Amino acid sequence: MTETSTNLSIIPYNAELKEKEIAKEFIDAEGVWKKFLELLSQKLKESEIKTWFSVISPKSYLNNTLTVTVPSNDYYGMIVKRFNKQINGIIESGLLGENGKLNYEISQQSLFDQQNNDESESYQNEISKPNPSIINLDSPYGNKFPKVELVSEREESKAFDSNLNPKNLFDSFVKGESNEFAVAAAYAIANNPGRSYNPFFVYGGVGLGKTHLVQAIGHEILKKYPEKKVYYTTTPDFTTQFTTHIAQDRIEFSKGKTGIKKLDEFFKSLDVLILDDVQNLGGKAATQDFMYQIFNTLYNNKKHIIFSCDKPLSELKDIEERLVSRFKWGITVDIQPPSWEMRVALIQKKFNDFNIQVPEEVIHYIATNVTDSIRTLEGCVAGTISESTLVYDGEINMKIAENVIKRVVGNIKKAKIISLENIIFTVADYLKVSENSILSKKRTKEIAFARQVAMHLAKELTSMTLQSIGLYFGGKDHATVLYAHNLIKNLIKKDKDAANVVFDIKNILSTL
Repeated sequence: MTETSTNLSIIPYNAELKEKEIAKEFIDAEGVWKKFLELLSQKLKESEIKTWFSVISPKSYLNNTLTVTVPSNDYYGMIVKRFNKQINGIIESGLLGENGKLNYEISQQSLFDQQNNDESESYQNEISKPNPSIINLDSPYGNKFPKVELVSEREESKAFDSNLNPKNLFDSFVKGESNEFAVAAAYAIANNPGRSYNPFFVYGGVGLGKTHLVQAIGHEILKKYPEKKVYYTTTPDFTTQFTTHIAQDRIEFSKGKTGIKKLDEFFKSLDVLILDDVQNLGGKAATQDFMYQIFNTLYNNKKHIIFSCDKPLSELKDIEERLVSRFKWGITVDIQPPSWEMRVALIQKKFNDFNIQVPEEVIHYIATNVTDSIRTLEGCVAGTISESTLVYDGEINMKIAENVIKRVVGNIKKAKIISLENIIFTVADYLKVSENSILSKKRTKEIAFARQVAMHLAKELTSMTLQSIGLYFGGKDHATVLYAHNLIKNLIKKDKDAANVVFDIKNILSTL
């Protein structure tokens, strides 16, 4: 990372600090950070404070150094790039004391919860690897979310680290037609782990929310059964753990005291094992055999096993049949790419998470052009927020959305932003009937025709499903909408007057 002019430096974490001192640091940090934001609000817009600084948390204030946590590397970079002058001005004002310094600590790996295998990092003038003393060593097999523990906590209780992302909850998981069966099964498992749908095998394309869903199951189980040992890991991490412990046995001649025997005991002691990306087991015979033994023990002891994969069972390659057959013992579900309505809901939620109001046309535009991956949608939202803040002073408009979509997707399509409200209003106005009558159960010839034209145009001009359109028209089923669509479609071919009506209404809608 390039060096900035901010007066920052790295202060290593002191694992020997007493509990009272740590508590005092946090209390002092809260007060200092509150004053920091007050001064910052005199220099920045309220929207900028809410967007970029509301998610920053004070951690400690010691020796005139204020340490705060930021969500991601990208977040840190954008804050320093855009607000370095204002931040530096506050530091130089003397708020933090003589030679005061501001220390950033990264708490996650990306703007929207995307993990990688790197540990959390502390950033100042340069990147610094975290001090090993802050990592929870009580769960040595892949702790991705290191935390600072008080000495008294380590001595009095050794909390089991489930290795779950704290934000991957059911409440934050966007549900829709593309994943409703998978979600229903996930809830059933969370309510009765070890019995319902065991093992649970979920598959789907990259970026569709599989990791979020399987981790949400883990969180819900811990919420209902806090005494259970739930553990999440990826298959690459599982493989690394296995090979590392084998090497430890061979090099240190540990005779199972710290090597593979200890790893075996760890996994077989779990109540719930969540293994992500099992397609990566392919070609690793020894690791597959280790997984096979763990599976048998957990399954026979009525412990739950949860797998995710980027392809269906029939397409798995280089994985032993005996293991694949066990994947089939429970239930297999898939997650499909999200529908247009679901994409709209997800984009809206992401913007709402950052307390950002966005024009509807921008949301519809993104939803229309990104169809395959929730992760890509999140990336587009992140890019839109970044560009609006860095270049356009916080304003989000279609120009920004077009720039981001062009960079991420390439080819762009015109957004389907025509709403059902506009369609019904235009049809009612053109055919001289009331909007309420179109949505009513009246079946006079004029009203029925207007209703059928509106349904036809809704199917033609929006990306809404037949079911969603039917619900809007007073709870009609999808078959009724499809009938109306086909009726008008055929009528246009036979009746010139009807064709002119539909053509005129379309032209009016295109100008709205």
